[in-house]
This record gives sequence, C-alpha cells and structure tokens, in this order.
Amino acid sequence: MHTSDSTIDQRIQAFCRNRYVYGKLLDVYHFELEQDYFNSKRWLINRLVCGYGVICGLDVHVRRDGRSIEVTRGVAIDKWGREIVVPGTSQPVPLPESPAHAARPHDECEDEDAVHVCICYHECLADPVPVLQGECCDGPVCTPGSICERYSIEFRQGRIPAIDTDCPVPDLVSGNRINYPALANYVSGDCPEPPEDPCIVLANIDLPDPGKPLDADAINIAVRPIVYGNDLLHDFLVCLTGRGRPERAK
Repeated sequence: MHTSDSTIDQRIQAFCRNRYVYGKLLDVYHFELEQDYFNSKRWLINRLVCGYGVICGLDVHVRRDGRSIEVTRGVAIDKWGREIVVPGTSQPVPLPESPAHAARPHDECEDEDAVHVCICYHECLADPVPVLQGECCDGPVCTPGSICERYSIEFRQGRIPAIDTDCPVPDLVSGNRINYPALANYVSGDCPEPPEDPCIVLANIDLPDPGKPLDADAINIAVRPIVYGNDLLHDFLVCLTGRGRPERAK
C-alpha cells in the first residue's frame, strides 16, 4: 500500500518492515513496504509526541490587489503527523466572493461574512518512466516514477473558535509539586485517533463588503494551532521564571 493522500492509514497499528535475506527478490510491494514503514512510524511520532500545528512561518498576508492572500514560507505538521513544507511565499490565492447581505441585520450573517484559511498536505505524481510490458498488453506505456510532497491552501466557510488555553489536567499542581498520579491518569487514557480532516487552520478572515479590498486587520492568525518545540518550551520557562531571554550566540 503506497502512502498517497487517499490510501494512508494513520490508525494505531503494529508495524511491519522488510527482512533482508540473501537472494530475496525485491519487488514493488517490498520497496513500498520499506517506505511505508519509515513514513508511518515518523508520522505517528509526529502526531502523538510533537503534536500538530504550525512550527514556524506560514503567516497570512493581504496582497496589494486587496482581493487575494499569500502564505509565507514555513513548516507545519498536519493532524495525521505529516510534514507540510512551504519553501517560498505561495502563489496568490483569490478570496471567495463576499455574500450579499444588505437586507439582513449584521448579527444574522456574521458567520457568512467570515472564512478560515487551511493548509493541507498534498501529494502529486511526477517524473513519468516507461512501463515494461509485452506487445499484447493494453496497459499504459508510462507511469509516474516519483511522489512529490506539496501543499494546498483552501478557504472554508465560517470562523474557527479561539484556541482553548484552559488547563486540561485537573489538579496538576498541588502546592509547589506536580501531582504525578494526576499526570499518569491523564496520559493513560485511550490514544487519540486521527481526525477525518487532517488540514491545519492558519487564520480567520473577515470578508470585506462586495467590491471593497481586504484589510490586513481582518486576518486573525491567533486561531492557528502551534507545535510546541523545544525552543518554544524553553522560552516559556524563561518567561515563567521572570528572567529576560538571554541573547543567542551569533
């Protein structure tokens, strides 16, 4: 099973890898098994250990025309644990049409005035190569020889709610000590299954009135999930201890 957008299975399951022996015939199945083993295990660790969200970059900007956006270069991990890499500023993405709502009060169409921007992992096939077949075969004479990891940017209707910052572990701190039994109970629950939609939200956008340009203040990136890497956690600890951030060596 090759790990394309449609066939990937990110559920918790045991892994199987090649066992090489002298004289073993390596065919398509075994080479795909080799790739699937390392990809699936890496994506599982990403999803359950690192978490999903934006790692760096991927800011959302209004273009000069006021009718499209662009996403800056950056890296994210989607909700299936797959890495999304934007190597440079994206191509312009036109805004969807603003709905007509002049006859209705503003509070009745507030959600229709907004969209949220998502970035999604995407694979495309490239590099056609010849297919070896006999004269009597009717199959294709060439097939893609590589899988390129790309991304897509989508607009979806409505606003995404703010990120919940309430403590998910009740009674985590007792006095000046961590309540380790509470922490153990928290992590000992069932492993979360991957959601049906793996895409990552980048921003909410309040659409302008028809015919008017989009204002930069209409973009809210505070709703995006974040991957809490080691550097970010270090900065949190520095801030919580009340110390200024030390200058990094140049």
